[in-house]
Amino acid sequence: MNKPKKIAKDTPFDFGEHRFHFGEEIMELEDSSSLLNNHETLHRKMCEDGYLFIRGFHQREYAEKAAHWTFQNIAERGGLKANTPVEEGHIGEQNQTFSFFRQTEVAHAKPILDVVDSERTMQFYRDFLGGPVITFDKRWLRCMAKGGHNHFHYDSVYVGRGTQNRYTMWSALTDIGLENGPLVICLGSHKHERLKSTYGATDMDSDLTEAVFSTNPREMVEKFGFTLATAHFQPGDVIIFGLFMMHSSAPNRSDRYRISIDTRYQLAHEEKDDRFFFREDGSWLGNFYNKGVSYRPMSELRQEWELE
Repeated sequence: MNKPKKIAKDTPFDFGEHRFHFGEEIMELEDSSSLLNNHETLHRKMCEDGYLFIRGFHQREYAEKAAHWTFQNIAERGGLKANTPVEEGHIGEQNQTFSFFRQTEVAHAKPILDVVDSERTMQFYRDFLGGPVITFDKRWLRCMAKGGHNHFHYDSVYVGRGTQNRYTMWSALTDIGLENGPLVICLGSHKHERLKSTYGATDMDSDLTEAVFSTNPREMVEKFGFTLATAHFQPGDVIIFGLFMMHSSAPNRSDRYRISIDTRYQLAHEEKDDRFFFREDGSWLGNFYNKGVSYRPMSELRQEWELE
């Protein structure tokens, strides 16, 4: 398949209520696929840029099979538009977003694991991290309906216990153009020491603090000085980053489901975050396990940190 054309300067990008233009406040992610076997250079890029964008990391055939499997499961739950082909993923009238986080019969099925747990994937992380690796049992398989999106956050706040040498891989399973709700990162946010030492040092479950840092992409640019970055993702494209890359996803503005999956990888001998690995009963704890508690609002925390 041909790669998408480069995004032209001044191309508009609608992020909720806000509009940005490429070449000014937002730029296209830099493709590192040509460096895939040069792990020394990849490490330098990760340290400097805070991310690796790798087109075609997963074989497209397998990514598309994973998407089709997911569409079938959405269809079984009545989520697809009536009388439309399953493989096209048209959103049904209820416009329901599906997150198959705890449905292991979906998120751990062979078509999904053939992508994120493939020998090709695991070998990359063994080479990149320098030893045997493990991945969380929880897989964040997301199927965004129209308007579905996430807000700006560091992963450290959600999945930061144990080793800090842990990487998130966000994999596109469907074609995700600018209108489909692509992942958006804040360039340089992995080096923002003030954010890392305040917000980034929190653990939402033990500190009982709100996890979302901001719902406003405009303030990430104007207040915190970040340049946003995204791309037109094709099935099999990935972006890899550490615990301290501020990221979000724009709302899906199309009539088709946008499907992606987040997986986390680390060295097997380093300390795990036990919230996301199977317990004896076959479940995992996850986030939000404190029932009936109140979480300190981010507005209050930001004032305390002098980030308002």
